[in-house]
Amino acid sequence: MIEIKNIYAGYGKRNVLENINFSIPNASFTAILGPNGAGKSTLLKVICSLIKPFAGIVSINGENISSFKRTAFAKRVAFMPQNTEIVFPFSVREFVLLARYPYMNMFKIPSMRDYEIVDEVLEFCGLAKFANRNINELSGGERQRAFIAQTISQQTDIIVLDEPTSHLDIGGQVEILELLRTLNSKYNKTIIATLHDLNSAGEFCGDIVLLNGGKVHSQGAPEKVLNYADIETVYKTTVVVKTNPMSGKPYVIPVGKQM
Repeated sequence: MIEIKNIYAGYGKRNVLENINFSIPNASFTAILGPNGAGKSTLLKVICSLIKPFAGIVSINGENISSFKRTAFAKRVAFMPQNTEIVFPFSVREFVLLARYPYMNMFKIPSMRDYEIVDEVLEFCGLAKFANRNINELSGGERQRAFIAQTISQQTDIIVLDEPTSHLDIGGQVEILELLRTLNSKYNKTIIATLHDLNSAGEFCGDIVLLNGGKVHSQGAPEKVLNYADIETVYKTTVVVKTNPMSGKPYVIPVGKQM
């Protein structure tokens, strides 16, 4: 279990997160939701030990993450940031292989097992046929899958993703979310992802943390969190919440001003 206790965090002297408290069960699929500026990306950076909180503790199965050495932590948690630029002309296979760095010997030379793991993950992500292609030549959806393949190749129990479906069309979004759901349900990975699409979160995630102004507004199952009152309060817009007749999950319909 990941426990976030009394977290205050930000940049410089400016607080972005204030008194954040919640827990994420092992092998769960959790969405972090909230409007722009709510603190979603900052929260992920705290969970992934990329920024040190001003106060509070993040622990994994009772161990404070500040006690982990970087290599040990990299074997526990994999992080996929958003909007990452790739300067070097890596092939897809080379790019995914970078995730094996924590497992390499002192000379950082990949082993045969490292290559085997990468090839298995490329197959799983539907990227085997692109293995030798320049990653910058991929489409948006293919490139996003390559980033996810890299996080999977790190072989961690916890995978954290910042906006994994950004800039994708609806088909691409579903492909990515189905991939993450399979990792969660079939391979028992703990998945934590920030999302903008409330309906995708409701459909694919078992748990939702809704942030507002750097604080936790609510947490729980989609049926609990995605109600019209909380959504209107947090997003400052009028919505109607219905039940998906196929899945039974909530879906949110924005309502424009009546002319």
